[in-house]
Amino acid sequence: MYRLFLLCLLGVLGLSASHSYWVDKEQSLILFTTPDHSIVSEEDIKSIRELAQSMNIKLLIQNSINGLPEEVTTLPSIYFQNRKGRSKYYGRYKNISRLKNFIRTSKLAHQKEVPNIKENILVWKEGRADMTAPIKLTALTGEVPEGFDQEGFIKESEKAIVTGMNKFKQTPKHNSTKNTRSFYFNIYPHLDECNRLSLTTEIYSQYNCVTAVFTQTNTPIAKGKWDKRIEVFKQAAQIIEAEIFRQIQDSDIGDAFQPVSNDLRTISWEYLNMPKTKPVVTLEEQKNIPNEKLARKWQVEKRIDDDEPIIIFSFLPPVDNYAGEVKALSGTLELAENLSMNGAKGEFKVDVSDVTMGAKDFDYEVHNKMLKIGLFPDAYFKFTAEGTDQPIEWGQSQQLEVKGTFTMMSIDIPINVDTSLEPIVNESGDVKLQVSCSFQLPLFEKFNIKGPDGPKPAKDILQFYMQFNLVEAN
Repeated sequence: MYRLFLLCLLGVLGLSASHSYWVDKEQSLILFTTPDHSIVSEEDIKSIRELAQSMNIKLLIQNSINGLPEEVTTLPSIYFQNRKGRSKYYGRYKNISRLKNFIRTSKLAHQKEVPNIKENILVWKEGRADMTAPIKLTALTGEVPEGFDQEGFIKESEKAIVTGMNKFKQTPKHNSTKNTRSFYFNIYPHLDECNRLSLTTEIYSQYNCVTAVFTQTNTPIAKGKWDKRIEVFKQAAQIIEAEIFRQIQDSDIGDAFQPVSNDLRTISWEYLNMPKTKPVVTLEEQKNIPNEKLARKWQVEKRIDDDEPIIIFSFLPPVDNYAGEVKALSGTLELAENLSMNGAKGEFKVDVSDVTMGAKDFDYEVHNKMLKIGLFPDAYFKFTAEGTDQPIEWGQSQQLEVKGTFTMMSIDIPINVDTSLEPIVNESGDVKLQVSCSFQLPLFEKFNIKGPDGPKPAKDILQFYMQFNLVEAN
């Protein structure tokens, strides 16, 4: 089961005090679907359109009749694109809150594609699509003989499950990309006093590790005499495979999909007038630079635009699709007497309950089971900076590494934060310090929090990227 909490990638929006401020007008949400909308309903499209409109984002609907980009392997597929790049939505199309979370995190950082090799895994391929079905087989329970070889039993049983599948084939190595679909299943074997083996199961979608899409734990999905256990496991495998394909074809929660045929025409994103990056749009040249001296004491500005995230996080690629955000930040910065960062002091705090992944069950898992917000409601970063004696000046972005102490769950760890600071003046004449920064947390090593299924160190390291403004302290 995934233990969530996630990464991000730095996105520097460009308000510049000395030259210009920039706004990205090229924000688009692209929905690829079948010509007849056989999976995504009109009601689904209406909900997606309303979300895009509420976030001032263009919605583009492309059906497959004239072809699809090579990256689109299943329908429906949803992408978000802005001038920084493009990311694929990793979630259910019916989960609008999760989709909103994806858009918000993608505004600052886009996913990266790196190899994610799985070994000895069940794989089904059709057309451009591929789907995996990881197996979790628990140890035998019940009337287990003394000295029973559990390891040998699990190996024997897994082999029987593989041979019982019709469409899924065991593959020695498989590269699971952002396009790979997956359902994973647990099998629980039990031996009773009459020497009868019974198997129960749970099946999970890749999009939710908390709530199963299919559960049969009160009654067996397959049972039989112990000496016929191979056939019992084969029977269970056939039932599980059939249920997975039922979910693919007819899911009322957003797991259904249609593989894209290899015969479908391949077109480029440029053909759709959606190149991966687009130039920044200059809105206004700022000609008047203030002459007054900058303040020494600053505080985090209260959020004005709720559509722009402050802090985003995710694990490293290839599991950077597990991402979320922290919705609020408070704190202060006091510059040195000469207005430099050398000797500057700061303290920033987040309320852990503001951590969200856009899904209530995920958030409950993170808040209560992982971060224990009842005991540890806040996380802090405190520092006394070491840097250049060069004062913060108008029209200059200062880059530095800030070393300090991060505190979470009453555990203190030293971290280095890559930071840029720049004084700006907005169109209303308000003076601010624009801050962009990034850092990493060794999540498992320091906090014993397990990440998602994936390779090390990606699944054990959480990255944060932040962008916010400071205003003069009261």
